[in-house]
Amino acid sequence: MTDKQKVIVALTSASETCTAALSALASRNQRNKFEPQTSDLAVIVKDLDSLLSMIYNTSTKLALVLKPSSPTYSASLPVIVDLTKYTSGIAHCIHLLNPNLHGATLIKELQHEVTAIFEALRAVVQTFLNLAARGPSIARNDSAEEYLVRTGTLHDLITQARGPNGIPKDNISAIRRRWKQDRAALEDSLREVSEMIDGAEGSENDDVDDGWDELGLGDTGAKMDGDELARAKNVHSVLRLTTLLHKRIFLDLLSSTPTPPGPPPSLALDALLLQSHALLAASDELVSSLYIPQNPATIRKESLALLDIINGLQLQLRIFFPDTSSLEQQLSGLSIEGDKSAPTPSKPTADKKWFDLCFDQVTKTSANLVSPMYKPSPGVGQKPR
Repeated sequence: MTDKQKVIVALTSASETCTAALSALASRNQRNKFEPQTSDLAVIVKDLDSLLSMIYNTSTKLALVLKPSSPTYSASLPVIVDLTKYTSGIAHCIHLLNPNLHGATLIKELQHEVTAIFEALRAVVQTFLNLAARGPSIARNDSAEEYLVRTGTLHDLITQARGPNGIPKDNISAIRRRWKQDRAALEDSLREVSEMIDGAEGSENDDVDDGWDELGLGDTGAKMDGDELARAKNVHSVLRLTTLLHKRIFLDLLSSTPTPPGPPPSLALDALLLQSHALLAASDELVSSLYIPQNPATIRKESLALLDIINGLQLQLRIFFPDTSSLEQQLSGLSIEGDKSAPTPSKPTADKKWFDLCFDQVTKTSANLVSPMYKPSPGVGQKPR
C-alpha cells in the first residue's frame, strides 16, 4: 500500500471518528442522568481546553503537509492519527459530564460548541480526502483553496470556544449567560409596548413621510382606542415588574461568587433557567396580543399564562430562601432577654421580602388583565421598594 493510499484510509477513519463523535453528542441526552460520576469538572474543562488547542495546532500541520500543490503523504499520517485521537478524547470528556453533578445548562453549551467544531473538523478532513482521491490535477483548480477556508473556519470556532465568551467554566456561568440573553429579550418586549403606547398617545409625527405610502403600505390611520390604550398601559406595568424581577434574580441569586453555604444544586439552577425561558415566551405572546384590533379574551388568556409562569417562578425560588424561622426561634429561646448578641435576620431573609413584595405587585397589577369584565384601574404597577 502506498503512502497516499494509507493517507486515504487514515482520513476516512478520521472522518468516521468525527461522525461517531457527533452521534455520541446527539445521543448523550438519553443517558441515565443518575449514572454515578466522580470526575472533577475543573479537570474535565481543562482537558477539553487542551484537546481543543491540540486540534487547532494539528489541523494547521495537516494543512501544511497536505497542501494540494505539494502534499507530503508520509508526513501526514501521524498528524491524522493525532487528530483522530484528540477527537475521541473530546467526546470522552463530554461523556463524563452528568447533569445532576455538573449541570444540564453547561452540558448543552458544551454540546453546542463542540458539535460545531466536530462538523468543521469533519469538513476539513473530507476536503483533504477528496483532494487525495481526485489526484494532483485538482491542485490547479480554484477549489483547491477550499482547504484553507475550511481550516480557517475550524480555527475560528476553536478560538471562540476557548475565549471568554466560549465554553463556560461551570454551570452557573452558563446559566448567567443564558439569563442575560433572556433579559435582553424581555427588555425588548417592554420597549415594544412602550412604543405602542407612545404611538397611540403622540401625534407630532403623524404626518412624517416614512416612504411606506409610496408602496401603498402607509399608515391606515387606525389607532388604539381608550380601552385598548388602557390595556397596553396595564400590560406595560406588568412587564416592567417582571423585567425588574428577572434582573434582580440575576443580580441577587445568580451571583458568580455565591456566599456560604454555596450555590444551590445544579438541578435547581437549571429549573430556574427553564422558568426564565417560559417567562420570555409568555411575555412575547402577551405583547403580540396588544396589536390592534385587540381581542380582550386573548389578552386575558395570555395574561393568565404569564401569571401562571410567575407563580411557578415564585415556587422555584423557595430553594434560594430556606426557611430558617424554626432555627431562629430556638436560638432566641436560648438568648437572654434584651441581649444585643441575639441573632438578627440575614441578608437572604431581607432579599426574600423584596421578592415576595414584587410577586405580590405583579399579581395585583395583573388583576385587571385577568378579570373577565376587564376594567383597567389607575395607579397599578407601583415599583416595589
